[in-house]
Amino acid sequence: MISMAKILGLDLGTNSIGWALIDDKLNKILGIGSRIFPMGVENLGDGDNEISKNASRTGARGVRRQFFRRRLRRKILLKALSENNMCPMDANDFEDWKKTKQFPSEKLASWFAINPYDLRHKALNEKLSLEEIGRIFYHLIQRRGFLSNSRKSGGEDDDKGTIFKGVPKEGKIGITETQESIEGKTLGSYLYEIYPKENQPFQDGLERIRNRYTTRKMYIDEFELIWDKQSQYHSFLDDDVKTLFGGRKQDNYATDGILFHQRPLRSQKHLVGNCSFEPTKTKCPISAIPFEMFRIYQWVNTVEYNGKKINQEEKDKLIELLVLSDDRIVGTHTISNLSNKKFFGKKWFDFSEKDQEDIWHVLYFFDSKSNLKDYAINNWKFTEEQAIAISKFNVKDGYASLSRKAISNIVPFLQQGYTYDLAVVMGGIKNAFGDKWQNDSPANNQKQLDLIDNVEGIVRSKISGGFIDTIKDLLRKEFQFDDKQLKKLYHHSATIDVKELLEKLPVGKEADKDIQAIRNPIVITALFELRKLVNELIIEHGQLDEIKVEMARDLKISKTQRNKIRRDQKRLERENDRVKSEVEKYTRVSHDSILKFKLWEECKQTCPYTGVAIPVNKLFTGEVQIEHIHPWSRSLNDSFNNKTLCYADENRRKGDKTPFEFYGNDELDWIARKERALKLFSDTREYPNSYQKFKRFVQVKFDDDFSTRQLNDTRYISKEAATYLTQVCKKVNVSPGQMTANLRQKWGLNTVLNDENAKTREDHRHHAIDALVMACGKTSYLQELSKWNRYNRNYDLKDFPMPWETFRFDAEKAVDKILISHKRVSNDITIRYTKVEKNGKTHINKGVAARGQLHKETVFGKRNFNGEEAFHVRKSIDSLSTEKQLEKVVDEAIRKLIHKRIQELGGFVKGTIPANTFFIVDENGVKQPQIFLPNKNGSPVPIMKVRMKENIGGAEKLKENVNQWVNPRNNHHVLIYKDEKGNLKEEVVTFWTVVERKRKGFPTYQLPAEGKEIAATLHINDMFLLGLNEDEINWENPDYEILRDNLYRVQKLTSGDYFFRKHKSSTVTDDDYKQIRGFGEGKTGWFTFNPIKVKISVSGKIVKL
Repeated sequence: MISMAKILGLDLGTNSIGWALIDDKLNKILGIGSRIFPMGVENLGDGDNEISKNASRTGARGVRRQFFRRRLRRKILLKALSENNMCPMDANDFEDWKKTKQFPSEKLASWFAINPYDLRHKALNEKLSLEEIGRIFYHLIQRRGFLSNSRKSGGEDDDKGTIFKGVPKEGKIGITETQESIEGKTLGSYLYEIYPKENQPFQDGLERIRNRYTTRKMYIDEFELIWDKQSQYHSFLDDDVKTLFGGRKQDNYATDGILFHQRPLRSQKHLVGNCSFEPTKTKCPISAIPFEMFRIYQWVNTVEYNGKKINQEEKDKLIELLVLSDDRIVGTHTISNLSNKKFFGKKWFDFSEKDQEDIWHVLYFFDSKSNLKDYAINNWKFTEEQAIAISKFNVKDGYASLSRKAISNIVPFLQQGYTYDLAVVMGGIKNAFGDKWQNDSPANNQKQLDLIDNVEGIVRSKISGGFIDTIKDLLRKEFQFDDKQLKKLYHHSATIDVKELLEKLPVGKEADKDIQAIRNPIVITALFELRKLVNELIIEHGQLDEIKVEMARDLKISKTQRNKIRRDQKRLERENDRVKSEVEKYTRVSHDSILKFKLWEECKQTCPYTGVAIPVNKLFTGEVQIEHIHPWSRSLNDSFNNKTLCYADENRRKGDKTPFEFYGNDELDWIARKERALKLFSDTREYPNSYQKFKRFVQVKFDDDFSTRQLNDTRYISKEAATYLTQVCKKVNVSPGQMTANLRQKWGLNTVLNDENAKTREDHRHHAIDALVMACGKTSYLQELSKWNRYNRNYDLKDFPMPWETFRFDAEKAVDKILISHKRVSNDITIRYTKVEKNGKTHINKGVAARGQLHKETVFGKRNFNGEEAFHVRKSIDSLSTEKQLEKVVDEAIRKLIHKRIQELGGFVKGTIPANTFFIVDENGVKQPQIFLPNKNGSPVPIMKVRMKENIGGAEKLKENVNQWVNPRNNHHVLIYKDEKGNLKEEVVTFWTVVERKRKGFPTYQLPAEGKEIAATLHINDMFLLGLNEDEINWENPDYEILRDNLYRVQKLTSGDYFFRKHKSSTVTDDDYKQIRGFGEGKTGWFTFNPIKVKISVSGKIVKL
């Protein structure tokens, strides 16, 4: 076999790509580097609370749309009320409103002043005017209650969740309690009863009207009762008018009325992926009947008993058990529930496939409990009890990897007892024949069956190049198939048609959409960066012969798991520092001596095999050896969890066996050894995972084929990345992560970045070293590893084979030249033009799409209070935490009340407001207010919010005619410029300012009025050479060994203070940084460092900007 030439090794992580390109014919490292970029998600505190970068903008946009729709509903209602003489407005008022944009509040003032709760109460018992009825409708549309008749999200019959239980600590009343309170009355009547009557004092603890959850049904029931009563007094209130205001399609009205109109949810079908075998078909829901049967047959055909496949009779019994299992066996949720006696019972199996599909379709697509209940009673003849039960039944969410079409082609062969791999091939043949499958001439029908009979032999024959070509040749020869028909074949492990390789990974809008279809922001970000890197390497070095990938474990795991891994890494670093200081007392510090000492501490200074104590004076001698619990030669597991200590004599006796294999024949002896191991391997603060080592020590069954599984391990690579890279390279492989760690150590690459032969994560270049190991790794090295034991002193490190003779020297030289490529943190601003047709004319609108936060979320009002102009904002009173914040409270009376309360509690505690100042939590967990102001009648009213004043430099007004201001504290860049006298000055430019410039067509970078020349611009992650003169740099043939020591990235920017971190530093706590704090020639002056702005390409090439 001819060896590869150009091999690209990749180490993919959540925010990094390490890469190395080698030529294994010339034994040469062609290039090596690391690319660092921001992760594709934002972290929100602890746990799995993690959102995409766009989520905050999406959420804010959703809130804006919600406010807009509420305003639109009210506007539409007002117009309908005015047209039907149910409010004081008329058509002229609406025209003025449209022209002036000023709401006619004065004309509606007296109408708004009417107490709506009083009207809602009276409407059930006495005649109201049309305008009073209109006032009720306007009140109803403002708060329409919670609506989720959805079976999946929990409907109104559920009693779970916050909205039903309420939040007692906040005094929030749940739906359940409100339903009990309004028993026998309407919601409006009940709220009228608890509403404080005019001139009555505020009562402490009085139930609040708005501080509660309600349901849409409460409002609908009240509307119906009010309409029934008032239509008796007004003949004008006919069915058409009722439909206009309160119609509901789901209750058999012709249309939805204004009050209860509900916008249908957008279809999410476009988010469903496509079938592996039928690329134009979407995946089948896992709850569908065909898929459940597919999964049953797929599993049943693999079942063996006493080493033999079960017969057809046994399969039938097993299938019956599965479908009647009430989902005790996962995979038959839909069938087992519907065939249960509480629903269809055994009658389910008498239904035709179409009838079963129709039932599933209703359950899958009906989103309303009430509609499903009615359907079940009318169409399935269910009892009331059965109908209620099935309305609460939810099918499983999720999608299979195959479409219904592919499943329908494969299942017939699974039913005949073929295993899945064969059934897939046969299903593909059936698909290729199309309508002619078993529907041709008798001779051809028989030929089709003969072909199927031969499929197993062809598939199992291990034909060179694969069996699929043999099947294609047979179909061409026997049935005259053309290429179009052959494309319809299925293959369970590979794409049928070998695509022509692309010159580069595709770019452009359509290519971006393909990546974004993955719907995982972390993977999407990584693939975008991977595309830049691979394309850049192809341009420089040509097509790649092979790509080897190791994907970091944290790429597809949750935030909680990633944080745990990082916490463990930091804990281990602290432990290593502690252990080093201990080891120094007894011997020279090395990787092995540190490891021995940690294992010695973990096993309580006792050999777990013999039970003999290990004194420290023997620890670092040949008498005590590091031992692999599961033999290294069989497991290739060189992790800490597979190591302990053992006396050398016992280790030689044990040989290549696990503890159980060596000691397990003597049952009593084995029990004693297990008990001892349990005591020795108990979790401690320093070794929190020791118990897992005990479980490994006493493990009875050991998989000898571990190394083979490692070769095929795909846990660290998503199919998206692998498929993506096959567009430019035929051979994309995944190598086992364990082998990477072992080879890195065996080849001595850990010492490239530090003095010890242990990996360091404080240097971004470690990603590149991992990638180099990936590129050079071969199966022969894995086989060599299985024979090699690093703790056998007869086998020296230098004896382990290297990729080539000078590899270690070449690697160190290449790594020394690496310039880390950091993605610049910038908020993207895009100008977009959209065409809009209105009144037969086409209008082109120009818009600025800004990716990033324009300003802080808080909106301020600008006010003049006691002669002082400041920005005011309302905040919860318990948000005050310091004396300094308290002084910002605008209202002096409230401020004095808070001071008085603080003095009652003993005063400020080191400048902070003491606990229980604003609220005391009672025995029921409810917060009781402690600060009160008297109302006009002298009764105390609790203070929940206060007005705060803020001084904001550079505040921006949101709208011209509205007193709303924001703090644009999201800097885009710092502009360094020369004034007319040649002095350097700075201007900090906010993202808000840049967006305004773009919107008006101005350039992003603008000189101030006194500016004469732009000297530099600084963004986060911009790259600069510090401490070099330009005449020292050969830009055409740069000396990377000089540049690497002077290359820095911008880490932080504040006015007059620029913080630069060394390009290779992966932490922000080391001492490898520079700080510029002025424009002079002093110690931290601009001219002292002479910043030269450069660009580092994705592949690590330097260019002056």
